[in-house]
Amino acid sequence: MSLPQIEEWIKEVEQRPESAATILKLIAGRLQDLTERNEALLAENIALQDGNRVEEYRKRIAHLEYQLDLLKRRYGLDAEELAALPAEPAILVPVCLLVYNAHGRILRVEPDSGTAALGHLNGELSPGGEPPRLLALPANEELLLLFTSGRVSTCSVAEIPSQALGTALTWDQAALPDEPRAGERLACITPLSWLSLADAFLQTSRRGCLKKTMTSIAETVFDSHFIGKGVVQKMDQPFDLMLCRGKDRLVMVTCEGRLVGLNVEDLSYSVEERLKLSPTDHLVASFVICSEEVLICLTQNGKIVYRDTSAIEFVNSTSSRGQALIPPTRLDKGVRFIGAASAGKYNRVAILDTAGDLNLHTLEELTSAGSVRTVHPLLAFSIVPASAGPGFTS
Repeated sequence: MSLPQIEEWIKEVEQRPESAATILKLIAGRLQDLTERNEALLAENIALQDGNRVEEYRKRIAHLEYQLDLLKRRYGLDAEELAALPAEPAILVPVCLLVYNAHGRILRVEPDSGTAALGHLNGELSPGGEPPRLLALPANEELLLLFTSGRVSTCSVAEIPSQALGTALTWDQAALPDEPRAGERLACITPLSWLSLADAFLQTSRRGCLKKTMTSIAETVFDSHFIGKGVVQKMDQPFDLMLCRGKDRLVMVTCEGRLVGLNVEDLSYSVEERLKLSPTDHLVASFVICSEEVLICLTQNGKIVYRDTSAIEFVNSTSSRGQALIPPTRLDKGVRFIGAASAGKYNRVAILDTAGDLNLHTLEELTSAGSVRTVHPLLAFSIVPASAGPGFTS
């Protein structure tokens, strides 16, 4: 608002007094805009003077450097080599297998091509009644630990000592990178190196709730060490956390054999219930699946159930009971899923049973037989590729 403009408005008022009220409103509005802008500039100037804005920029730079370091470690490359990579680099990295429990203890073994017996887990297998979980991932990964309180922390696979193959394993030998605090348990572990290429974090709860969180606020999540529980019901708790892209497709499988497929782009950034479960049911798996992979489900008595991706119905409804993979007659006899995963043709499968035996099988062997030869009920399993190439999951 310049001085000549003000003079023109004064002349207008003198010539047409009836327009005075309108012009005064225009002036008042303009002054309000200028006042707000002046206050914003003043606040920014103060922030620059006392270092707040400088510190904000430093944190942002540090977070971007952290994401770059994750990618460099994922490939074992320096910055120049990383920049020269093609869009889909074919770099293979050794894979390790993590066995972890709700108390935050993590064991690490490194499968090889000639060993079927990975080890024997002694002592209490399921502290607090929660069975251990298995996760195969690249040996140079960064890990995100999610606790049932919604708290998160990070550590690298390199910080977890590797155990000799075929030996006795105990939780006393296991690493404890971040001990759960009072009232919380370790819910899941997530590979983190693809953070800079992902669009969102995707949380699932044991009762089928879902929540997306944009990766653009990952810096805030890491600084506050909190992403939230992602639940609706008080008795519910976090189950899984994964990185995903907008066009990905999510699969959830429950203990009682319910399967639901969802398109990630249809999911909300607020918590919502997307799977209607019976009071006795709960999630045993949630993951992103690709069209060239198959769905593998495993029961506690060793039965293999698998489906092609084309057989999975991906729904857009806000809440669904999903497809039934276990017939009612089998449910009545106590048959339950211990887990599910997506797998490629040449993957292997690590399986832990209630006797503590941790063994490795080929997927082709299991699908051909239709079941796992086992004396003891099964507790947990994970798909184990021979090596980890590009992609969000191993």
